[in-house]
Amino acid sequence: MPLGDGIRRNVSTINAREKQRLRNAIITLNHRFYPGNRDDAIVGGVSFWFKQDEIHQATHVHHGPAFLPWHRELCNRFEVLLREVDPQLSLHYWDWNMDPIDLFKPDFMGAAEPGDNGESIDAGEPWLSAGFYDPNADPYRGDDPFDLSHTNPFDPPKSLLRNKIPGSPPSVFKDRFYTDEQIIDAKDFHEMRIKLEGNHDRAHGYIGGSIGDPHTSFRDPFVFLLHSNVDRLFALWQRQPGHEERLQPERVYGTESNSLTTGTFPEVHVGILTPLEPWAGVNAAGAEESIVETLPWASPENEHLLKNNVKNSKDPTIVNPHRYDTDKE
Repeated sequence: MPLGDGIRRNVSTINAREKQRLRNAIITLNHRFYPGNRDDAIVGGVSFWFKQDEIHQATHVHHGPAFLPWHRELCNRFEVLLREVDPQLSLHYWDWNMDPIDLFKPDFMGAAEPGDNGESIDAGEPWLSAGFYDPNADPYRGDDPFDLSHTNPFDPPKSLLRNKIPGSPPSVFKDRFYTDEQIIDAKDFHEMRIKLEGNHDRAHGYIGGSIGDPHTSFRDPFVFLLHSNVDRLFALWQRQPGHEERLQPERVYGTESNSLTTGTFPEVHVGILTPLEPWAGVNAAGAEESIVETLPWASPENEHLLKNNVKNSKDPTIVNPHRYDTDKE
């Protein structure tokens, strides 16, 4: 399995050296920073790692048509950042049909199993010493998005918690957890995304702790292995033989192709025609309400004005799926 071939693989199958390189690249992103300062009107100086938490907090892209394409964009952009550190890396995935306990070691993803009384535990190394959380932080980024005194994305959280349920997700959730075949055999985008997001929700809860809360989930590096698997199944559905329309921007989303954002926070359902925020900026035509401006996709950097950022879920860069080791082509 050669490095640098651009294929995302089951992370359990890559060798120890590649796992270390992936871990090291993620840690490096916490030591690279966007321009600006903590007290700027739009917060600057956030690390490339904590920018992922800021982006996820600033938007509300869940339980609607754009859930899958928006998170594909987030994963693709994160992979670009990883490759700026190590050009041979890919954003590998956790196959949620398997118990990931062997991934939760101090030399890779940290601890995950609950304590003696079933309580959540700190992930520990390698994330503690790398500054992914600081129990003594003051100021700190809190867990409650409505606690306005502790929402600055520049500040580290005080904890990174896990509370993994023993066993694999299919064994835990049984008939409430769809098989891969049930997802990729779905007749249309709507049916597929409902099944896939349902599994996604349960997988977050299965790991528990920080990743189990949508407001804190992107503080845990394991979240990208989970979401790479979500994208893998979306890609497999698209590549089903005899369904070339699923690779066509105007046809892939079926009856939801022209959907707009409906509802208000916290019950927002982002549509396919909604600009991909925050990268397209908060004032783009058709943008949803309550999105927080995020640098560098706001003034003074103004990267939201760049052509490759002004797009919605129909953009070919999003419709075109990534390559995975399970591709049937």
